[in-house]
Amino acid sequence: MKILHADDHSLFREGLGFFLKLLDAGVRPLEAGNLQAALDKLALESPVDLMLLDLEMPGMNGLEGFHEIRRRYPDLPIAIVSGVNDVRIIRELLDGGARGYIPKLAGSEQLMDALRRVLKGEIYVPDALFIPAQQTTANDAMASPLTSRQQEILPLLAEGMPNKKIADALSVTEGTVKQHLKDLFRRLGVRNRTQAVKEAQRLGLLRD
Repeated sequence: MKILHADDHSLFREGLGFFLKLLDAGVRPLEAGNLQAALDKLALESPVDLMLLDLEMPGMNGLEGFHEIRRRYPDLPIAIVSGVNDVRIIRELLDGGARGYIPKLAGSEQLMDALRRVLKGEIYVPDALFIPAQQTTANDAMASPLTSRQQEILPLLAEGMPNKKIADALSVTEGTVKQHLKDLFRRLGVRNRTQAVKEAQRLGLLRD
C-alpha cells in the first residue's frame, strides 16, 4: 500500500511516516516536500493508494495545488493534514472531493483513528469543527452540520435518485457520492437513505 505524504517539514513527515507503518506492515510511505515534488512522485509511483496533503507547503498557492492534483488524479484519495482550521476552507476541500481533514495538532490516538477511517473509504473531519445535527434548527442555516455538497445531495436523495444519477447530476464520480453519503449518515446519526431524508426534514435541512 503506497501512501504519499506531502509536507515541507521533514521532521513532521518522518513522524507521520512512523504512524503510517503502525497502520499496516504492508504500508510503503512516500514523501514530498513541495507541490512539484508531489506531482513528480505521483507520476513515478502511480497508482498511489492515499495522499496526505499539507495546504501550506511551497507551490500550493492556496487551494490551487489541491485542485490541480484532483484534476490530474480524480480517483486519488486525498486527505488534508494541515494547521489550517478555517471551516469554510475545509468545507470547500470536502466539496472538491477531499476524503477528510486531519489537524496537525491531532494526538496519536486521533491521528490513527483518522487514518483508519480514511483508508476504509470514510470521510474524516473532527467533530469539533461542526455543530452536531441535534443542535441544528430551521432558522439557523449557519448551524448546518453538512457540507454544501451534502446539502446538494439531500434533495436528490429525497427524489429517490440512485448514486449513479446523483453523480451525473453533480458531475462527480459515483465513488465520491458514496463517500459523501457515508459521512452524511454519520453526521445525521442514521443508517440508510430513508432515515437520512426523514432526519433532514425534521431538522429543517430539507423541505417536505
